[in-house]
Amino acid sequence: MKITTIIMGVILFAIATMIIYGWGLVKQKNQTSDLMGLLFGKGEEKVKKYLKKQETITAADVERMCDGLEAKLPFSASRAVVKNKKDFARQLLDYMVKTGQLEKDGPVYKKAGKAKR
Repeated sequence: MKITTIIMGVILFAIATMIIYGWGLVKQKNQTSDLMGLLFGKGEEKVKKYLKKQETITAADVERMCDGLEAKLPFSASRAVVKNKKDFARQLLDYMVKTGQLEKDGPVYKKAGKAKR
C-alpha cells in the first residue's frame, strides 16, 4: 500500500469522526427545546381531542389532562415530564391562544373561529 493512500484514509476517517461528533454536540444542545416542543405538541393534541367532544375547556381541565404527560426523543434516555401541571397548563393555553388555535372567553377557552372574508 502506498503511503499517500494510508494518509488519505486517516484524514477521511478523522473528518468523518469530526462530523459525527459535531452532530452529536448539536443534538445534545437542542435536546431541551426539542423535548419541550414534543411536550407542548402532546398537550395540544389532548386539548384538540377534548374540544372535538366539548365546546369549551377550562385551565383546570387542561391541568387534569396534562398531569404526568411525558415526552422522549428517539435514541435518547432523556425525557421531559410535566411536574407543575398548573404552570404547564397556563403556558400551553397561552401558547395556543397566541398561535390562534384557541380563543379566551372569560375563564374558559374555545376553538378559534374561522376568519370571515
